[in-house]
Amino acid sequence: MLESREISVFYGDLQVIRRLSLEVRPGEVLALMGPNGSGKSTLLSALCGVVKNRTGEILLEGRQVRDMDRRSVSRKIAYVPQQSAFIQAFKVEEIILMGRSCWLGAFERPGAADRRRVEEALAALELEKVREKAVTELSGGEAQRACLARAFAQDTPFCLFDEPTSSLDPRHALLVMEKLAQSAREGKGIVVALHDVNLALRYASRMAFLREGTLLGVLPPGEVDGRILESAFDVRWEFAGEALGARLAFPV
Repeated sequence: MLESREISVFYGDLQVIRRLSLEVRPGEVLALMGPNGSGKSTLLSALCGVVKNRTGEILLEGRQVRDMDRRSVSRKIAYVPQQSAFIQAFKVEEIILMGRSCWLGAFERPGAADRRRVEEALAALELEKVREKAVTELSGGEAQRACLARAFAQDTPFCLFDEPTSSLDPRHALLVMEKLAQSAREGKGIVVALHDVNLALRYASRMAFLREGTLLGVLPPGEVDGRILESAFDVRWEFAGEALGARLAFPV
C-alpha cells in the first residue's frame, strides 16, 4: 500500500496540498482529476518523496517515504513528471535502460533480465523503430513515450504518471492507457493525473477529484456525476451515451 495521511505541502508560504489523505491500492488505476493548479502534480511528487510534505505522513508498505533512501524508493515507485527535457543525445534504448539503474550495483552491468525489460518496454510503447535514434531528435510524443517506457522497464509495484497522454495522438493515448490498465491487472498500483475525463471514466478504477489542494472525493467511474465534476472543474457537465462500456461526459 502507498498512502498519504493528512499531508500538507507548501512551496514557501503557499500551501498547495491541504490535509490530504489518499491510498493507492495494488491492482488499480487511480486517476487524479482537477483543473490546473489543483495540486495533482504536487501530490504525485509528494507520494514518491520528490517534494517533502510539511505535515502528515506518506507511507510506502508501512514505512515513511521521507525516511527511505532514493534507491529503495526507486525500487518501489516509478515516477514520470509532466515534462521531461532531454539535454544529452542518448539513444532511446539507452534512456529506457536507465530505468534499470536502481536495480544494479555501483559497477554492475545490465544483464539479460534488464535487457529483456527494455525490449518489452520498447515493444509496449511502439518504439522499436526509433530505438537507435537520439532522444533529442524525437517528436514530443515519441519523447513522452520514451519516458513512459523507462518507467515500465523500471518494473516497480507502484507507478506515478503526470499527464502521460498530453503530447500523444489519439491512438497512442489509448495505447498508453491500455498499458496502464494491463499493469494494474497484473497487480501494480497506478496513479495517473489526467485532464481527459472520458479517458478516466473508461480506464480508471477510482477517480480522485482535487480543487485548490483539497480532496473533494474519491469515486469509482460509475458513481461520478455532474455535481462532483462541476465542483472540481467549475463548469457544468452532461453525460451523453456511452462507448465501450464507459459513459461519456461533456462540459457544457
